[in-house]
Amino acid sequence: MFIGMSIGSIASLLLPIGARTSIYLVYVLRVILGVSQGVLYPSLQSMWGRWAPPLESTKLTAVCYSGNQFGNIATFAISGFMCIYGFDNGWGSIFYVTGGISLLWCGLWYITVASTPAEHPRITKRERNYIISSIGEKQTSYSTPWAALLKSPATWACLVAQVCANWISYTLLTNLPTYLKEVLDFNIAENGLLSSIPYMSQAVTGVLSGQIADFFRSRKYLSTTATRRIFQTISFVGAGACLVGTGFVGVEHRYIPIVLLTLAMGFVGMASAGYLVNTVDFAPRYAGILFGITNAAATVPGMVAPLVAGALTPNKTQEEWRNVFYVCAGFCVIGIVVFGTMARGELQPWAVDKVEVDVGEGQDDPEVSDRSLDSKDNLDKKAMIDTSNQL
Repeated sequence: MFIGMSIGSIASLLLPIGARTSIYLVYVLRVILGVSQGVLYPSLQSMWGRWAPPLESTKLTAVCYSGNQFGNIATFAISGFMCIYGFDNGWGSIFYVTGGISLLWCGLWYITVASTPAEHPRITKRERNYIISSIGEKQTSYSTPWAALLKSPATWACLVAQVCANWISYTLLTNLPTYLKEVLDFNIAENGLLSSIPYMSQAVTGVLSGQIADFFRSRKYLSTTATRRIFQTISFVGAGACLVGTGFVGVEHRYIPIVLLTLAMGFVGMASAGYLVNTVDFAPRYAGILFGITNAAATVPGMVAPLVAGALTPNKTQEEWRNVFYVCAGFCVIGIVVFGTMARGELQPWAVDKVEVDVGEGQDDPEVSDRSLDSKDNLDKKAMIDTSNQL
């Protein structure tokens, strides 16, 4: 996490210099930035698998990932004004400010964070014992069960849901300022501020959804599987409906689309209680690996969605933008069907800790002394230990 953010911060700081040197240097810096940022979500998921007690995982990850929205809010809000009033011709100051803040964050992260509760030098003994007793201390390394992991319906449910959600997010992230300018006729200063409002809604609903989801789970009103499916389904239904509605409102009522887009991103934020935390539910040991896989697939919309939006809007008309929103709604439908039927919230059998023990009989016989709990004589012991670890 520290290395990735440091490299990304430096790449951002160098971008104005690169832009004045060569367009190809800009390409290189953007690729470096993308590669460096690729480690963030898998690292966070891996850490939450070690730090988040099961019935607090949703609220903790929701607060954590709301930082993404607050970053979008701040950047969109100040970028328009910095383009006009900032130093280094305005636009260059955006990269210097964001890169500098990120470097400052790297220093704070380095001195405040540890990989596991047991390694942290400053948390209280009570907190350390509570976390470890809730999720267990995982010190032994095991090989990753790749076959079971890749065949699991839970894995594919998360992958498809993340791809569908990212299609919406990337479409708006990369094209919302263009839509506000071309269709709704907002100037650059208004554009930056208005572009930030939907992400404020996403941050608020993300945090609230995490709190509500864990309340339902802790009170046993809903199982974890039902919680994840319900929240993610509401997220897709609400976002798709609001985006379709946005396409039918023109410049004469140009603040109504802002409201609809804000509601749409608010519904997208409910994913914090859906797919976003789901890998920590069904495979906490492999949460980082799983999210690395799903997040890699979900970056494809970041490359394709802007190209599709551009291809669908050659004349920049409202009717053409309506088609862009229709495509987003189509991905919402796919997400509803796949995640709503295949998602799992309970620990999967292939993700349960397996413990091998020495039976203690026949020590002179290697085949006996190396016998694991998978032997027929010890199935009951194995079941007890697996159950204990799962609890």
